[in-house]
Amino acid sequence: MLKRTCFRKFSPILKGRLGELQILVIYRFASLFITSSFYILGDYQHSLFRKLFIIGCLLISSIILSYLYYKNSSSEKAIKMLLFIETISNAIILIPSGGIYSSFIWYSLNTILISSIFLKKIYCYLNLLTYVLAYFIIAYLGNIEGLYYVRPIRQELNLIMSFVMIVTAIQVWSMYVKKLNEKNQILWKVNRQLELANQLNIEYIEHIESLYKSVSILTNQGNKEGIIKLLYDYAKDITKSEVVFYYDISENTNRMVSDSEGGHTLDLLESYIKDNLDYIYNNNRPIEIELKGTKIAMMPVRTIYKNYGILGCEITDTKNSYTYKNNSYQLKFLSDLISTAFERLDLEDVNDRLLISEEQNRIANEIHDSVLQRLFSLSCGIFALKNNLKRYSHADIENELEFMRDTISEVMKELRNKIYGLSWKEKGINGFKISIKRYIDETTRLNNVFIPFTISGNDELLTHEQKKAIYRIICEGISNAVRHGKAKNIDVSLNIESQYTTLNIADDGVGFDLASVLNKKMDGIGIHNLYQLSESLGGSTNISSTIGKGTEIQIKIPNMVSKNKKEALV
Repeated sequence: MLKRTCFRKFSPILKGRLGELQILVIYRFASLFITSSFYILGDYQHSLFRKLFIIGCLLISSIILSYLYYKNSSSEKAIKMLLFIETISNAIILIPSGGIYSSFIWYSLNTILISSIFLKKIYCYLNLLTYVLAYFIIAYLGNIEGLYYVRPIRQELNLIMSFVMIVTAIQVWSMYVKKLNEKNQILWKVNRQLELANQLNIEYIEHIESLYKSVSILTNQGNKEGIIKLLYDYAKDITKSEVVFYYDISENTNRMVSDSEGGHTLDLLESYIKDNLDYIYNNNRPIEIELKGTKIAMMPVRTIYKNYGILGCEITDTKNSYTYKNNSYQLKFLSDLISTAFERLDLEDVNDRLLISEEQNRIANEIHDSVLQRLFSLSCGIFALKNNLKRYSHADIENELEFMRDTISEVMKELRNKIYGLSWKEKGINGFKISIKRYIDETTRLNNVFIPFTISGNDELLTHEQKKAIYRIICEGISNAVRHGKAKNIDVSLNIESQYTTLNIADDGVGFDLASVLNKKMDGIGIHNLYQLSESLGGSTNISSTIGKGTEIQIKIPNMVSKNKKEALV
């Protein structure tokens, strides 16, 4: 999903206006200070109280107007209203402060500046026209009432021209500022598009990487629970969803599998799935439902001949959004991927059973063709010896019995080789993995625990002794977690690399104090066995356990064992 928080909250125009407002506020108070200083020092024959009163009124109005302009900087209508009020106020304040000769006439430039920046050109000249009309009115009233002497207008043309030139200069400056703002907005849009493109590229790379990693589900050689565990991790990583679930209906078991919080929603979801299984499996696209305000998308996991379960996740966007469409595609992709993995696992189980059956038949045939024939010959020899005891001498009988004993020894040796001399992998049978899976399946059924098992890498890198030790470690670790730890979830992962093999066993049991267990040798026989098995292969063992939270066992074994250690293992 796009992380829009990386974009700026305000557009460049609004930010530019806020910056211009700051400049206008600075000019407003600077001009107020300068004009007030000249007004106090000027010879206007006004009392000090009158001067301070006028300055105080202007100061209060400046503070209020600055705040109102700031709050309404994006409203043209509000700015027009504020300009009208301030222009009339400035014209009125000129009367008691000296008319057109008042120092505050230059303070009136504030309204012209504001209209130049925030409004069209015509409002700037209308503002100037208002001040010129006010000049005529003040001049007329001043002459009639005798408030102050006003020179003829033609003698004040320079003053009026100064105002016009200043307004023109302000307009030119305003045009320049607006062009800069337009270019700034274009640059901002281009920059935003670049940020968006960059963010999309990063997310696409992460997405492709996640999809690439998720394909490892197909190469997982563990059990079904291990595949489901991998599915959690990749589904969360790919869909960016906090709630991911899998409803398992294979092997005549209907159960909800999820490591997400929100038990009530999951209970409602499980009830909905049970009532609508046929409807869900008749859809080839993700189904969207809403439960207690939570939107859920789900997709059946199935092949042509078998239904395995239902994969789903929480969604937060609408159907027309990019994120929703992307998540729908990802959900379908993961559903197809997991169904392929389950199908491969089923085919491997069938293949293993067929190979085992074939191997059993081969052993039976070999025993029949060789061992049984020799035993039959031996039986005939014993019968013949019994019938000829009186005819044979003592030495002949000893020779016959010695021959029979040697024959029996050879038959026993041959039979032992037929039965026990098989390697972990004979004629396509991976006995190492089968033995581990069989032990885990038996433990799962007998103790009602959940044991996901994942294995990656080539187990042919392991020697026969390493396989036996790893098998014993797995059995010991699971047994301790069930019997002593009272665990309900045990995660077993085996990673075989070119130089090292890493085994992790983690459970959610009651935990224990490792130091005290190691000190009590009788109580810690299982733990000591783990250390001894690992050390016999030149490996290291790291056990961490927290009371009430569970135990984690990490074992690292080098695949290239030294000659001395190999000899020690024999």
